Parts: sequence; structure tokens; C-alpha cells
Amino acid sequence: MQQVVGLDIGTSAVRAAELEFGSGQPKLVAFGQVGLPPEAIIDGEVQDVAAVADAIRRLWHNGRFVSNSVVVGIAGLRVITRELDLPWVPDGEVESAVRFQSEEVIPFPVDKTILSTQVLGDNTADDGAVTRRVLVAAAHRDLVDGVVSAVEQAGLNVQGVDLVSSALVRALADSSHPSDEPEAIVSVGAGLTVVVVHQEGRPQFVRTIGTGGSEATAAIAAALDLPQADAEAIKLRLGDGSAQAHAAEFAVQSTIQGLVGEIRSSIQYFASLPGRAPIVRVLVTGGGSLLHGFIPQLQTQVRIPVQAVSPLARLDVSALDLQPDQAAAIDPVLAAPIGLALPEPNPAVRNFNLVPPEVLQRLFLSKVQRYAFVAAAVVGVALVAFGALNLFRVHKAQSGVDALNTSVATLNAQIPTYDKVVAATQELQTSKGQVSGITVAAVDWSAVVSELSKATPDGLSLTTFTGTAGVAPTAPVAGGGPSGSTTTTTPTTSSGAVGTAPAGAVGSIIVQVGGTFPGVAHFNPVAQWIDDITGTTMFNPPGVSNVTNTPSGSGTAVNFQSTLSLTSGATLAKNGKS
Repeated sequence: MQQVVGLDIGTSAVRAAELEFGSGQPKLVAFGQVGLPPEAIIDGEVQDVAAVADAIRRLWHNGRFVSNSVVVGIAGLRVITRELDLPWVPDGEVESAVRFQSEEVIPFPVDKTILSTQVLGDNTADDGAVTRRVLVAAAHRDLVDGVVSAVEQAGLNVQGVDLVSSALVRALADSSHPSDEPEAIVSVGAGLTVVVVHQEGRPQFVRTIGTGGSEATAAIAAALDLPQADAEAIKLRLGDGSAQAHAAEFAVQSTIQGLVGEIRSSIQYFASLPGRAPIVRVLVTGGGSLLHGFIPQLQTQVRIPVQAVSPLARLDVSALDLQPDQAAAIDPVLAAPIGLALPEPNPAVRNFNLVPPEVLQRLFLSKVQRYAFVAAAVVGVALVAFGALNLFRVHKAQSGVDALNTSVATLNAQIPTYDKVVAATQELQTSKGQVSGITVAAVDWSAVVSELSKATPDGLSLTTFTGTAGVAPTAPVAGGGPSGSTTTTTPTTSSGAVGTAPAGAVGSIIVQVGGTFPGVAHFNPVAQWIDDITGTTMFNPPGVSNVTNTPSGSGTAVNFQSTLSLTSGATLAKNGKS
């Protein structure tokens, strides 16, 4: 089972939904929301990182989410999507081609722009020229950095940064019955309203309107001279027939009309674009869409079907045991976090990901570090097992010697018969010889690993370890490294044959060494490894194969395999453990 958490940082609250993926429908296993102080978020941008981080921490504590990795959504006036036609380039070069033309289509400075792309399709002109239609998502660096900082300060890992508009399409478009006619989705939040037009689940047009439900709250507060909290409570009671609610309805009319007018203009603008089919219906979601009178007025203005839609309808919610009234209360605000946790319905299309490059690098290094810890733990367990086995053998032999000593003493005291005493004494000498043979030939693996650690260059570590007592190592295979790496070097041992153990070797080791060497590429850490190993008393000169040196930032990513034979200096006897 895979679990993914979508995190929506809205104007008035942070909301999260955790989905579990297996066979059948995605399952909603956790959700929650925590309110934000006023002006912590303005136009989708984090103004108070500490306040937002604190809200996210409380959300995780109250919501009991399993995963600490999240896909976070962004929306705002400094987040855009654009369609772009490019000369045909391979998939791996699309983003570079877009960056080359970014100054023409993206209104942010190049060094302040984070972008991601989706290929919509290929077109062939009459003259045979092939072009690619690409959907470009771009965000100002400051907006993304603020969101990422708040999430990381809350102690979570940013797995992805996606557009709220794309998340709405994934959550609300009916992927089981896709229509080839355009459909509009309108999400009315507290401070922003997102209008996205999609066709067959692919966004075609996105507009963010800097108005939402909080405008209606402010209008009620001003008209009735009430605090914001009281005005918000009255807004939820619009239409109940009371005199106060009637006055509030009158106060919000201009706000509703203005918002409806902006949505209608967005739909009309899309319809005016060349080659666009008319929008067939409007799906409405978001807490602000519950404003009394909003949907009927929108229906009147756009003159196409308008309906409220539920993101929960396409999920398995059995794990939460929601009552109908509870589901109705949370339904309007969960479309964005649910959509952020969902993958694109077409496996060939990847989700947008606007994670800053340095965050991606941190995630990669963290993953490598986790793998290294696991490998080290496996090696440690193996070494403990080897050591325990040898200690058990020595202890067993020593116990036999102790038993024989006791037997000899008993015979000397009780049966002063010369033949029996001689026989017992000879048996005792034989057992002592066995103990001596074990300690002379047994490999002291803990000392071997300690010596290997001292010889490992800075920044590198053992990623695999295979040790064998009393058997010569298998010769390494010489040859070129993987594509893009440096050439492979295979030094010879002192006997002249690659990987052949000299006479007197008590065991062998094959190790894989890798990591990032904190130095320039012309200083070879492999040579340092060979020098340091050769200078010890435990190993014969090592064989090295499959070397890759790849520049990585201020260092060099290094990986190689080394085969070593153990001298008698690596035995328990030589290390004072006999």
C-alpha cells in the first residue's frame, strides 16, 4: 500500500488529506484543517512563515497522518500556466527548450522562475514539420520558497510542489467518463478564486482571481459593524429569514456580483480563443461557493449548467466512518488537498513539480544516506555474526580444554595409574593444539573492518561487503565504467595476477566503496585507498575495478569495487585475542 498526503495552504486555513492506494478506489484515511491568523497568507504567498509552520504542526498532531512527506499546492497571482508550441524535441529536452523561450511567455525574471512542463501532444503541419504542444507551469521563486520554508519548519518533507489548478482537475474531472468537450472548474476560497478549464482531464486555461469568500465577510462586518468572527458566523446563516441575515444578504450582493462577473469574463475569454470549443458546464467547489445566492447568480450569468461537485464521491471513505452531515461540511474544502495526493490519470503524464533544485538535492542526499545506513547495518550484523561464530568456536574448544583439565586432576588424585594419566595428558595437548590452530587461522573480522574504515577516503563509505575465510578472492572484471563515467583502472596485486591471493592468505574480502569525495577530480581517492590499504599489516595490495569518477558540485562522486586478500596479521592470534 502506498500513502500520499496532499497539503493545501489556503488564505484562511491549512488543509491536508492522506490517500492510500492499492487495488480499487483510492482510500481517504486521514484529513484535517487548522485555521490561520489573518494576513498570514496574502494572494497565495506566505507572509508569516512561523505562523503557517505552527498551523501545519498542529494539523499533523490533530490529524494523525502517517506520512511526513507531502505534495503541497500553490496558487496565486504569481503562479501561471501557459500553452506553448515548440519545434519537436525529445521529452528529456522539453524543459530546456521552454527555458530558452521563457522570456517570451513568462513574466518573471529567469533567475526568479521555477517551471515544470507537461507535453500535451504532437502536431504535424502541412509541410511535414512536427511541433510539440507543451503546458508550462511557472511560479515566482519567492512564492515557492515561502511555502517550502513553512512546510520544512513544521518538520515535514516536501515531496512535490504542484498547482492547485491541476489538483482540482484530478479531484473533480470524471476520469471514468471523459468528455472531449471543455469543462470549467471554479474553486472559491477565502482569498482566491481559481478558474480552470480542462478538456479530457488536461488543463487548457487557468485564471486566478484575487477575490473570495473573505470579501463577503468583510462586507458584512462593515455593514453591520461587527467583528470578523461574528460576521463569518452570520455569513453561514444567510437565507435563514432573520432581519440580521437579510441585512447581511444585501451587504454581500455587490461582492457576489463582482465575483460572478470575473468568472463569467474568464469563461467568455476562453470561448473567444481560436480553435476552442464552447464550455459545456461549470463545476463549483470551495468554501466560498456555499455563499447564499452564489450558484444561482452564476448560473444566470454564464447561461450554461452550473453544479456543485463532490471530491469525496470518487473515493473510498469507509476508513473514516463519516456521517452524511460531516461529509457535506468538509466536502467543499477537500478538493485541492485530495487532488494534490492523486496522480495524473494518464500514466504517461507526470504531475507538475515545482520543487526548488536545492530541495530536490537535499531529498536525494537524504535518500542516499538512508540507504547507506541500511547497508552499514547489514554489514554490521554480518560482522557481529562472524565474530560471534568464531568466539563460540573458541569458547567451545576452551571449554573442552577446561573439562579435560578437570578430568586429569581427578585422575591424578583418585587413580594414580600411569597409563591413564598419560592418555589424558596427551588428549589435553591435542585439544590445546586445536585451540591454537583456531586462533592462529581464524580471521579477526572486527579488526579487519576497523582497519578498512581507517583506510576509506573522506566522504566515501563501504556500501557492500563480502568476506570469506581461507578462500582466495575472485578476480575483478576489468572494463569500462558506465556511460558518462571515467575509465576503469585495475591495479595488480604483489604477485602480478589481478585479484590472485598470495600464498599464506587467511581470507579474502570484496567490497564496494562509494560516496562523494570532497576534492577536485584530478586528485584520485582510489589511489589513496590503494596506498592506505597497502600500508597496513592486514592486507596484501588490493585489486580495484569498475571505477567511476563523476564531478558532483564541489566534489567528485566516486564508486569502485576492491578485492583484498588477508594476511596473517588479520587473525585473532595476531590481534591478541587467542
